[in-house]
Amino acid sequence: MKLLTRAIVLALGSIGAAASAHAATYVVTANAQSFDASLAKKIEAAGGRVTARLPQIGVAIVESGDSNFASRASRVPGVRSAVADITLQFDIPESSDVVDIDIANPPASGDNDTRFDLQWGSAAIDVAGAWNAGYRGAGATVAVLDSGVACNHPDIAGNLLLAQSASFVAGEGVCRAFVNGFNHGTHVAGTIASPDNGTGTIGVAPQAKIIGVKVLSEVSGSGSFGGIIQGIVYAADQGADVINMSLGVRGGLPVSGKGANDVVELVNATKRAVQYARSQNALTVVSAGNDGRDLDHDSGTQVCDVDGCYRLNLRAFPAQLPGALAISATAPTGWAKAPATTNLDGLASYSNYGQSAISFAGPGGDSAYPGNENCTMAGLVRPCWVFDLVFAAGGYSISGGQVFASYSWSAGTSMAAPHVSGVAALIIGKHGGELAPAEVERILRASSDDLGKPGVDDAYGSGRVNAARAVTY
Repeated sequence: MKLLTRAIVLALGSIGAAASAHAATYVVTANAQSFDASLAKKIEAAGGRVTARLPQIGVAIVESGDSNFASRASRVPGVRSAVADITLQFDIPESSDVVDIDIANPPASGDNDTRFDLQWGSAAIDVAGAWNAGYRGAGATVAVLDSGVACNHPDIAGNLLLAQSASFVAGEGVCRAFVNGFNHGTHVAGTIASPDNGTGTIGVAPQAKIIGVKVLSEVSGSGSFGGIIQGIVYAADQGADVINMSLGVRGGLPVSGKGANDVVELVNATKRAVQYARSQNALTVVSAGNDGRDLDHDSGTQVCDVDGCYRLNLRAFPAQLPGALAISATAPTGWAKAPATTNLDGLASYSNYGQSAISFAGPGGDSAYPGNENCTMAGLVRPCWVFDLVFAAGGYSISGGQVFASYSWSAGTSMAAPHVSGVAALIIGKHGGELAPAEVERILRASSDDLGKPGVDDAYGSGRVNAARAVTY
């Protein structure tokens, strides 16, 4: 397996302690999956200031300027751990290209959303089959935990629940603030639920609603465990049916050495949040990661909590969080040269894999096509490899002194996860807007295309999702 080269993807570069100018931030986890006001007072007596209490999962976010706070707080009766929060420093991706604005599947759909014909991923999972059966995700809500969204983008605004959207990044609102440049969260949200409105692209579930939950800074690309944990709980409490986390730690988190035990506690707190979301009928879908690594053979760590023990592979976060669906990425090679016959289901060259980790596969795109000759698709002329990437809403751009909505190509398991989230939304919409995550998973397994070796395999898990078949169950 080789890493993604020409297509830029979201990935972690480094980690560090999260802190303000005057106080460090800590994640305090209770022994029990509750955190009452009495315990909060004890934490404050130990020198902390509780900034967010999450009694739903037994976690609090705490600030303290006392370097001995963690040691004191961890000795408070009822406290499992008190560890410094960690900031995940993500690389802000640059899209390979940007396009301004101008039923059958691509590339000859005939649809008036003129850029839909660039969305080979929609053909790969047969979204038109689901739409023609009358299912477009109405009644389902998907929370996008990411770098915010371009709230005024015409392929976002119509399905965005702005009043329910929120930011957990200090000093930044949920709405995209910058003009020019690629916005990862917008691309993810657009892949899931861009409306069928005669403009630009169409999401997998074009009548589903989106809640934007900002957990990554659009300025620095960083996000903390504390922000992600709060974002998951918030999304669940806002009634999200699906939570999409296209987040990935390049190279993974440490399994040994200095700081590894603290990381274990932060990941375990995140697991609690995912399990709480599941209890609220919210399915969590995550990207598998872009290291081209076999997750079956990475070493792991056993973690025990009030609900039992599990084996955690810290080198793949959040891909191996218990209760989350990890999605590998598929891609064509040279789709624009032969769209009718090109295989759309090759495992992307960068995608993590492993039977123990991968739940399903979805279109993620790749830049593996050799050569730089031009191809023409949907009236656009670009190097042929560009069309093998995933095309979706990307943010805003400036042309002639005016601001326009923009669309971008990108690739990664970050792009694969929202395709699966979109199919989950179609399933939930068909069943009246409320369905237990276990039942959504059952339908996904029953309806996915069994690629690779028969049954569950290391590349595709239980298969590459199929929208048309998913809505027949």
